[in-house]
Amino acid sequence: MLKYSDSLRGYGRPIHEKNNFKCFYCGFDGRSFPNWLQLTVDHVVPRSSGGSEDDGNKVTACQACNSITSRMKFPRGTTFEEAVEQKKQRIRSRQIDYFQFWQQNVAPRYLDRWNSKDDSKDS
Repeated sequence: MLKYSDSLRGYGRPIHEKNNFKCFYCGFDGRSFPNWLQLTVDHVVPRSSGGSEDDGNKVTACQACNSITSRMKFPRGTTFEEAVEQKKQRIRSRQIDYFQFWQQNVAPRYLDRWNSKDDSKDS
């Protein structure tokens, strides 16, 4: 049997299976192939904040959630539950910020272009 060193097929596979291939933080479903490629393993309490390498301190995270929480620091002694709550709060806050930016700066360009294409079909 092949041994893989990456998180999707190797060391992270038990974590992904434990979390049903879904992001622990936002619920992103990684069971389809393109989505599966976006899964990572996150140390809930980072090693730099005293977190362990134990599987009990690891969860499946989509790349977006892992990126949003990647630089968070916690005081030593922070529990798993406290870290999860703080990370979920940051993710929710950033998602709101990102959505507002997208709504103001990205969607209008896309929608304008889309509407222009629709208008040309009616001519």
